[in-house]
Order: sequence, then structure tokens, then C-alpha cells
Amino acid sequence: MTAIALHLPHRAHTGADRFNAHFLNVTFEALDGERRSAIGGGESIPEAIAAARDELPNGTWTLVRWNPLFGE
Repeated sequence: MTAIALHLPHRAHTGADRFNAHFLNVTFEALDGERRSAIGGGESIPEAIAAARDELPNGTWTLVRWNPLFGE
């Protein structure tokens, strides 16, 4: 597996909304069976998964699993 840099949406956070952020370690699998992990963050779990997917090389990647790193 390859580690990928954290990708967060660009916006200023205040102290109150910072705690609504989700940070996930997401694993994806390519059609050929290759697996990659990436870290993504966002205001929702789908947004965090999308941010992690944006860090992958071009191709078709299927979500395998995700684990929260921080947030609720």
C-alpha cells in the first residue's frame, strides 16, 4: 500500500465548526487488485472519502473500507 498526502477542502474553520470535521484513512482497490490507502477530510464522511479518492492515480478505484482518524 502507498500512503497519500492529506487533502482537505479549502475554507477557514472557526473553533466551533472544526469539531464537525471527519478525517478518514480510506482503502481503495483497483480493477487489477492493487490496493491503495489515502487520508481524506471533510465536513461529512462522503466528502472525506471523495477527498481521499482525489489523491489516487487516475483509474477505477472501488472503496474497500474506511476508518475514522478524528472527528464525529
